[in-house]
Amino acid sequence: MTKKRFAWLMVAYTISLMASAQLNESALNAYKADVRSYERAVKNIIQNQKYSEGIDTLTKLIDRSEKTTGYPSKDLASYYSARANGYSHMKQYERTVTDIQRALALLQQAGDAAKDDLSIAWMQLSQAYYYLDKKDETMQAADKCVETAIDYYGPLHSETQDAYNYRSNIAGFLNQKAVALNDRKAIFNIIQKNVERNFVYLTATERTAYWNKNLGATTIMYAFAHKLQEFDSDFTDALFDQQLLAKGLLLTAESALQRTIDNDSLLSAQYKKIRLLRKRASDAQTPPAQANAATLEADRLERELGESANGLHQFMDFLQVHQGDVRAKLTATDLAIEFVDYRVGKDSTMYAALIMSPQWNHVHFLPLIEKKELESNPSNLAERIWQPIIKMGGSNVQRIYFAPSGLLYQLPIESLQLSDGRLIGEVYKMYRVSSTRWLALNTEPVEGKDAVVYGGLAYDTSIESMKQDATRYPQQRGETRYAYNLRGAINDGIPYLAGTKTEAQNIVKTINNASHKEMHAEALLADQGTEASFKNLSGQFKRLIHVATHGFYQSAPTSASSASSDVLSRCGLLFAGADNKYQGMTLPQGIEDGILTAAEIATLDLRGLDLTTLSACETAQGDITSEGVFGLQRGFKKAGAQSILMSLWKVDDEATCLLMTEFYKNWIAEKMNKHDALEAAKQSVRSHKEKGWNDPKYWAAFILLDGLE
Repeated sequence: MTKKRFAWLMVAYTISLMASAQLNESALNAYKADVRSYERAVKNIIQNQKYSEGIDTLTKLIDRSEKTTGYPSKDLASYYSARANGYSHMKQYERTVTDIQRALALLQQAGDAAKDDLSIAWMQLSQAYYYLDKKDETMQAADKCVETAIDYYGPLHSETQDAYNYRSNIAGFLNQKAVALNDRKAIFNIIQKNVERNFVYLTATERTAYWNKNLGATTIMYAFAHKLQEFDSDFTDALFDQQLLAKGLLLTAESALQRTIDNDSLLSAQYKKIRLLRKRASDAQTPPAQANAATLEADRLERELGESANGLHQFMDFLQVHQGDVRAKLTATDLAIEFVDYRVGKDSTMYAALIMSPQWNHVHFLPLIEKKELESNPSNLAERIWQPIIKMGGSNVQRIYFAPSGLLYQLPIESLQLSDGRLIGEVYKMYRVSSTRWLALNTEPVEGKDAVVYGGLAYDTSIESMKQDATRYPQQRGETRYAYNLRGAINDGIPYLAGTKTEAQNIVKTINNASHKEMHAEALLADQGTEASFKNLSGQFKRLIHVATHGFYQSAPTSASSASSDVLSRCGLLFAGADNKYQGMTLPQGIEDGILTAAEIATLDLRGLDLTTLSACETAQGDITSEGVFGLQRGFKKAGAQSILMSLWKVDDEATCLLMTEFYKNWIAEKMNKHDALEAAKQSVRSHKEKGWNDPKYWAAFILLDGLE
């Protein structure tokens, strides 16, 4: 019995006391004395570890209550249940069983009024039997725990979920594999159904809280599969479904809401009001009381908005994608892989692959490598990650779609060298995706027109020049709560990147000289490439945005959670004039500072954006979460970008110029798809062996996310 359960029992008992207010004064006073004694006894058992003292108090309560005619059975049952917990702490399990059996008899005697306590009592009895090594009785009581929870709370309630969770754990300990796995699937079904029914009507904050609360209940499924050696079955199919739901759930819910309201003026106006309130709440200049009031009002309006915007078809389509839908989109030579990471034992994290082939009846679950080995010996990753997958997939595999997890997000695993010396990207078509779900969804046609290319930016642009730039763009700069230390993120100054000017000019020339005029490109160079000019792209439906500049990412403080709320403000891109902020100068009101964070990007409307290229250092970095990487890519995805070309580490200016020039020549002039264009560009860089560019550090940093055609 957990502390939470006992606290809940005390609340239930107090409620029953309040309901007894019609009793005469002496009886009511006796009840009040009882509840005080009860609470004191429970506190001794749970908090103070004074088990004998708590048991003595409860024994006196029980003796007197048993002799009192008409004493409420439910309340008396709670005394027995609490004393049983004390006996359990003292490892007197036979007495625990006796007390819980008496508590159950009293609860059943109380009828409907006590049904809410039955599931907890059966769980407590099952635990006692488990410690007495009575396996049959343990499982029988666990079955009753689930049965009574469903009877009272219904099949989709959180208390029913807890009952399934208990029985699954017990079944796992007792090696009753079928029960353990079926209960894990039942838990996932409860979570999935509740997401489908309620998610769009929650605020963004409530959605995050709900998902974080239930995340552990889903990710533990991998540890169950690992322990119980379940590698090819309906359960491994459910594991794949779990990944399809988890990756991008919060992002898609928020993005779908945005796209729904854009076509409704009333909803759009309400959404703008919510965003203003959110902005006010996050403004460093807003007093705490006003910030809190703004947050509460924004929550209320957002809930109303969710109820009004019933046409969230895209999000509902997202929720309806299951592993069978992904399988149906694969050809005979394809593999779809969802990488996962999960805890095994007390101090180990394991990486595994959920592998799907249309040739198989079920998804395969394949444990691969421990996290500590991944961190300490990255040189053999191809052998430990890809070789087992390739062996399982068979010789006919030609194309692999994979969604990373954990540390794999920040490793160029599509560019690893196989044991025969070949690069895996040369042998197979390797598609990195945020989720294999996108294979099953009908993506919207590209609506964007034209391209904007940034390069050769003048970071030392004067404040006077930035004032003039501000007059060209209507929006005003708001006060932003920054979470980064720019000098900590970029500690060697902001040098001019000469290669980015050549890169930008080459790209614009390639696009504008293409024989098929699919889009027109505009270059924003030197002091024209400002943050204000970038924000002005919001709502312009560009097809391509290319930014060649400095990027930065700062990891969260060690005391912060991996998905802390400020993560999108700890990474960004530098534009013209950024050195003023770097040098600590104070900018006039209404002037952008040249530092564009992912948080600011997320507020823009970049729908129609087919490709975002972030030709800068470390633009793929971010905080790793179960949803993906929270960083620049998260900001652009929230804004509406489809595919993103970005870097994993600091890149060489000259080599990057060649790679990007070749990429656009291949994609635009040669009409290759984005994936093939990038692989050919990497080959061009590798061919310059005289410069040492065959070393992966010059070309492997660049990864293409969601580059599906």
